[in-house]
Amino acid sequence: MKRFFNLVAVILLCATAFTVFSCEDDISDVGSGLLDSGSYASVQYVDIISYNTNNDSIRSDEQVLQSGVLGVFEEPVFGRTKARFITQARMTSFNPDFGENAEMDSVILSIPVYYKSDESDVEIDTTYIYLGENESPSDTATMRISRTYKLDSIYGKTDLQMTLQVREVAEYLYSQDSIYYSNSSIAPCQGCPNINQIDVFPNVIGSGVVKNKVTTHQIKKKNSTSTDIPPIAFQIKLDKDYFKQKFIDNQNSSDLNDNSAFIRNFFRGIEISVLEDQGFIFNFQPGSSAFNLIMYYHYDNPEEGEDEPEHLDKMYGLSFASYWSAPQAGYNVQVNQFDHSNRSVQFVNAYTNPNTTQGDSRLYLAGMDGTKTVIKIDQEQLNQIRQNVLNNDWAIVGAELNLYIDDSHNLKTPPYLFAWNNYRDGDSWKNINFPDISSFYNSYPLSVQFNPMYNYADNPKMYTIRITDYIKDIVEKNEIYEDGSVVLSMGNFLLSPSSSYTGVLSTTDPFLNNRSFNPYRVVLHGSNSENQDKKLRLKVYYTQK
Repeated sequence: MKRFFNLVAVILLCATAFTVFSCEDDISDVGSGLLDSGSYASVQYVDIISYNTNNDSIRSDEQVLQSGVLGVFEEPVFGRTKARFITQARMTSFNPDFGENAEMDSVILSIPVYYKSDESDVEIDTTYIYLGENESPSDTATMRISRTYKLDSIYGKTDLQMTLQVREVAEYLYSQDSIYYSNSSIAPCQGCPNINQIDVFPNVIGSGVVKNKVTTHQIKKKNSTSTDIPPIAFQIKLDKDYFKQKFIDNQNSSDLNDNSAFIRNFFRGIEISVLEDQGFIFNFQPGSSAFNLIMYYHYDNPEEGEDEPEHLDKMYGLSFASYWSAPQAGYNVQVNQFDHSNRSVQFVNAYTNPNTTQGDSRLYLAGMDGTKTVIKIDQEQLNQIRQNVLNNDWAIVGAELNLYIDDSHNLKTPPYLFAWNNYRDGDSWKNINFPDISSFYNSYPLSVQFNPMYNYADNPKMYTIRITDYIKDIVEKNEIYEDGSVVLSMGNFLLSPSSSYTGVLSTTDPFLNNRSFNPYRVVLHGSNSENQDKKLRLKVYYTQK
C-alpha cells in the first residue's frame, strides 16, 4: 500500500534501464562508454548552469490529489511544513427524516490511511464479550477482533503522536472548474479573488490523537464465515451535540433537498489540521468511499410495545470522496494547503539569490512546495557537437544529466525526481515532457511517469536524467528551443489521479505531478559545486559512422 515510493519497482527499473548503455568508471572528457552488443561510445561533456528557484505555491486540488497529506514535520535545512486538508461533503441521501425525539449518540469521521499489509506488520488480538466468569465461548459466542496496522507512506518523526483537529468550513468552496493552490495567500491569477484563502469557523468540532499505527475493531460471531474487514482508517470522534443542532434540529430545512444547496448554504465542508509543531507527515486516501462522516443516532420507536424496543438506532452519512458517479456525477472540492516556516538561511538564500551566471553549488528540492531547479545548457558547446555531427559523422546515442546527492544532511532519499522542457514560443512559454520520459512508465501508484528514477542499483547517491531525444533534436535536427532550459522538481508526473476520471489530465503538462502530496526533500550538487567529481554537467554519448 505504499504511495510515496515502491523500492522494488525502482530496483527492477534501474536494472533494466541500462540496456542501451551503462555508465562505467570515471571517463575523461572524451573517453569510452560501454554500449550493449559489445560496441563502444565516446563521451563528450557539456557545461551547464544550474540554479534554484521557488514559485512558493503548487496546484493542490482534487484534480491532482491521488493522495492527501496531513501532519507536520521539521528538519534543519528545509524547516517546518504543516499540512491541512479541506474538503466539501455530500449527503448520501436527501430529505433525511431523523424520527421523533431523535438524539445523537456519536459522530465519527473516518480517514482511510495507507498501511503495511505483511503478516508481520499486523497485530491481531481477539477477545470474547458477553461471557460469564469461567464460561467457555460457544460457536455462536460474540468476539471482538482488534487489528493494529503499521502506517505506510509516513515521513518524519514517526515515534511522536499528533492531535488532529476538525473545524467546519465557513465559506462556499468554488466549483470543480476552479484551481486551488497550496499557499493560501496567493491568488490564482492577477486581479482574481483569492479563493485559496479559505476561512473556517474557530471552534473545534472534534479531535483525535493519531500515531504511526492504526487499530480497527470488528464484532462478529465465532462461527461466522464473513471475511469483511473494517476499513483501515483513523477514527476521529466529533462533537455529537454540534451535529444534533446542525442536522437533527434542522431536518426540515430545504437545504437538505439536494447537494447543491447543501454545500452552498448548509454544510460547506470540513478542515482537518494538526495541533502540534513537531510530528510526521502521513498520506491518506481522499478519493476513497471510506473517507466519510457517520452520525449514529436513536429515535422513538413508533411501534413501541411489549415486544418492541423503546428506541430504534439508525445512522446517517456524509461522504468526502473526491468523485461522485452518476446520476450525480461531479467532484467534491478538496484542497491540501501547507504552511512553511523555520527554513534555514542557506535554503532561503538559495532560491531568493540564485547565481544565474555561474550556477549554484547546491540545489534544493522539496515536495509540498514550489522549489525547482533551472538547468541551462551551454549553447556554444552544443553547437560544437552539432558541427561534429555535420562534419565528422558523429551519431548521438545518449545524453544524460547525473545529479549527485549531498548526503551530509541525512535526509531520506526520494525515489523519483521529475524534469521537463521549458522554452519560449513567441510571446508565451511552453512546458512539455521530454520524449525520453515514455521509457520511465510505472503503473504504480496510479499510472505515473518519472524522469529520472533513483539510480539505486548502480549508484545509490545519484539520479540520472536521460534527455537523449531532446539533445538529438537540437544537434541533429537543428531544433531551436528559444531561451530553453531543463526544469527539475520533486516527484513524478500524473497520468490519471484516479481510475474514476482517467484522461482528465493532459499528458503533456508537467505541472500536474505529485508534489502536492510528496513529502520528500533532497539537496543535490549543482554545476558550481566545489566537488569536481560531483559537479553537474551534461554527458553526451556518441559514435562515429
